[in-house]
Amino acid sequence: LKASPERCPRLSPRPHAPRAGSATRMACLGFMAPGLVKGSVCWLLFGVIATIVQLVFFVKETPKITRSESKQLGYIVVWTSTICMWLFWAFVYMHQMVPLIYPVHTGAA
Repeated sequence: LKASPERCPRLSPRPHAPRAGSATRMACLGFMAPGLVKGSVCWLLFGVIATIVQLVFFVKETPKITRSESKQLGYIVVWTSTICMWLFWAFVYMHQMVPLIYPVHTGAA
């Protein structure tokens, strides 16, 4: 399967990009980019560690909530926040993979 400009925006020609057929063009990795995969694994580990911390330190029974309900609420809070933070990180990371704006270099220093 060959990458094309339609399938991979990184390969689309730009004024400063290498010309078509150049050997220096990069292949599009998409969602399987090594940095994105490693970062996602880090966020998964963060979620697991936060779950353990929540279970050890923050689950308790009160007159208005049972221990089981406290544990369920902790799971919801930990994983909702972990997923939201991971998504924000992934969006920023992917935006840097294929930037929309490039610097314009002028002759004046």
